[in-house]
Amino acid sequence: MKVTLLSYTPNAIDLLIFTKNTRLTMSPGGLDEIANWGIDRKFTELEYMANTIPSSWEFVDYTFMIEGVTRAFTHQLVRTRTASFAQQTMLVLNVSEGNGWDYLTGPSIEHNDDLRAKYESTMERIDAAYRTLIKDGSKIEDARGILPTNILTNIVMKINMRNFVELIHKRSSPRVQGEYRAVLDALKASVLDVHPWATMFIERTFDQAAQDLDDEISDIEDETKRTRMMKLVDQMRSK
Repeated sequence: MKVTLLSYTPNAIDLLIFTKNTRLTMSPGGLDEIANWGIDRKFTELEYMANTIPSSWEFVDYTFMIEGVTRAFTHQLVRTRTASFAQQTMLVLNVSEGNGWDYLTGPSIEHNDDLRAKYESTMERIDAAYRTLIKDGSKIEDARGILPTNILTNIVMKINMRNFVELIHKRSSPRVQGEYRAVLDALKASVLDVHPWATMFIERTFDQAAQDLDDEISDIEDETKRTRMMKLVDQMRSK
């Protein structure tokens, strides 16, 4: 798996502060004025913004190339409806050409010789059948039906900072598929490499996490369940 940050908003700090301030002062020259602020003043403003309404975060964009990931993973990733995607096609691309196609082997199989042998032989049979179908006249779009979910693919994702931060937070559970967590770690690292200050937006404090829980709990219609969840959050705060 490889993640490449293809493009990002270069003047993100100034743009974040400007779009936040325009709610009070709508001035065409405001962006130039903010550009002349000292870094300490800018960081003080960013610290405040990281803990308030995140609408201004939407003006900062990131575009990633994600290579060598499974279709199983991308099926999950594209459920992020607040991002844009461009994925390598299997509709017209004969994946057996060139170096052929590759696949991921899960850890429970990878570290078991017997299971790995069965898994790899199955993949070889699938590859042979795919090639035969196309050779004998099948359309590529029809032959692709036998390709495995764990076939490796590439995908481009464009997402703004608000939705990126929400994606990181929502997918931080240890129950999330291992490949998904690995990709998110790589995405986060690539963002922090160009925008190290973004850590104050990405890394939630306990109070922020508890507030997020409060917001989600308030939407629960079942009053008994809502009350029980609120008590649990209060217990967490008291520790």
